[in-house]
Amino acid sequence: MKRKTILFKVTQIILLSSFLCGCDFSFDFSSSSIEKTHHYGAFTKDDFLAVSGTVVKNNKGNGEIVTLRGTNAGGYGVLEGWMTGFKTRTSKGSVSHKVVSEIFYERFGDRAVNLWQNYRDNYWDDDDFYNCAEMGMNVIRLPFTYMNVDPLYHNVPKIENQKYNFTVLDEFIEGAAFYGIYTILDMHGAYGSQNGQDHSGEIKDDASQVDFYTNNELINKTVDLWTAIADRYKDNPAVAGYDILNEPGEKGGATTTYHFEVYDRIYKGIRSKDQNHIVIMESCWGAKNLPHPEAYNWENVVYSFHHYTGTSNTSEHMNSMINRITEIENENFKVPLYLGEFTCYNSSSSWNQTLSYLNSRGWHWTSWTYKVNIESAWGIYNTHADKVDPDNDSFEEIKAKWDAVSTNSLGTTTMTFDNNSTLFAIIQKCCRG
Repeated sequence: MKRKTILFKVTQIILLSSFLCGCDFSFDFSSSSIEKTHHYGAFTKDDFLAVSGTVVKNNKGNGEIVTLRGTNAGGYGVLEGWMTGFKTRTSKGSVSHKVVSEIFYERFGDRAVNLWQNYRDNYWDDDDFYNCAEMGMNVIRLPFTYMNVDPLYHNVPKIENQKYNFTVLDEFIEGAAFYGIYTILDMHGAYGSQNGQDHSGEIKDDASQVDFYTNNELINKTVDLWTAIADRYKDNPAVAGYDILNEPGEKGGATTTYHFEVYDRIYKGIRSKDQNHIVIMESCWGAKNLPHPEAYNWENVVYSFHHYTGTSNTSEHMNSMINRITEIENENFKVPLYLGEFTCYNSSSSWNQTLSYLNSRGWHWTSWTYKVNIESAWGIYNTHADKVDPDNDSFEEIKAKWDAVSTNSLGTTTMTFDNNSTLFAIIQKCCRG
C-alpha cells in the first residue's frame, strides 16, 4: 500500500479526532508512544470495542459508547466488474475475481501477484484513509476474500512456513488505525462462494449450484481461515469486529436455519482463539432472517443488515428504509444493529434524511461504497479508468489502466448532486453530527 503521509495531515487528524462520531481516541505526542503504537496506529487497549447490551463501547465494553459510521472499501480486496473497471465478459465467462486471477496467472505466471499488488496500491492508498478521516468516519468495512490471504490463488506471495499471508489485511488495518479509524474485517467471499454472486469472487449460474452450506470441505476451510484471522488479530484494538459472511443467502436469497448453523461453526472457530472481538452476523435480508442470539448462545455480537431500496425518489426511499429499520427493531434482538451496506442513489435529500434517521436510531452504518469507476452516487468518489480486458491487454497496459483508478487520478471526481452539494460533505456532516 502506498504511504504518502504528510505531517500536517497528521496534525489535522489529531485536531479533528475529538469530533469523530461517538469515539474517544487518545493521542500521545511522545516519541515513545509513537513507537509503542506502531502496530496499532493511533489505538490503545482502551479503544478495544465490545458489545454492552444494545450498544458498543470501548475499553472492551466498559468505557464510552462508540457509534460506528463510515463506508466500505468495496473493490479493494475483491473486484466487481461493474464498479472497478473490467469488461464484463472474459474467455472464461462473466468477470469475477477468481476468473480474472486464473487468467492473469495463465498469462503472466508469478507476475500475477505483482499485478494484483499494483491494483491495490492504486485503488487505495494513504490519501484515501485521510479522506475518510476528513469526513469524520471512525470505521471502514474491508471486504476481502480467501484469495487475498491464501497464496494458492496467486493474489499474494507465499510466506515460508505460513499457510496464509495476511499482509493485505495487516496493511489496511494499520493504515486506517494511523488516522484513528477502525476496520471491520468482512469476508465477502468464502471458499467456494457462500452466495454465488460476483461480489463473492466466484459466480454460480443459479442458487442450486451454491453448495457451500452442505459442503463440509468448504465450510471447514472457511472456519480454519476465520480461526487463523481471530488468532492473528485477537489483541488488536484497531479491528472493530469480524463480519463473518457477506450477504449469505444463495444468489440473493433469504437466510434460515441451515445458514445459522454454519454461522455458529464459524463463531465457535473464532471464539476458540478470540473471546474479545465483536462477531457480526448478517441477515439476507430482514429481521426474520436471523435467529435471536440466545438460540445459539452467541455473545458479543452485532446484527448486520443490508438494504437497497432501488429508488431515487426520496419519499419512496425513506418509506422503504424506515419500514425495514422498524421491522428489525421490533424483533427486539437486544444487540447493537448495523446497516452494513446501503446507498441512497442520486438524491441528496435521501442521503441527508437516511443518515440523519440512522443516527437518530443509534444504528451503526457503512455506506456502499467509497469509490466506483462510474459516475454515480454509489461512490463518494468516481473514477473514469478505461476498462481492463484481462484476456488481451498486456501486463503494462493493465498497469497503466489501473493508474487511473487512483483517487488522485486526474479523471477522478467527487460525487456532486444537481444542487451542487457533494456526497463527501453530506457524509461529513452526518458523521460528525
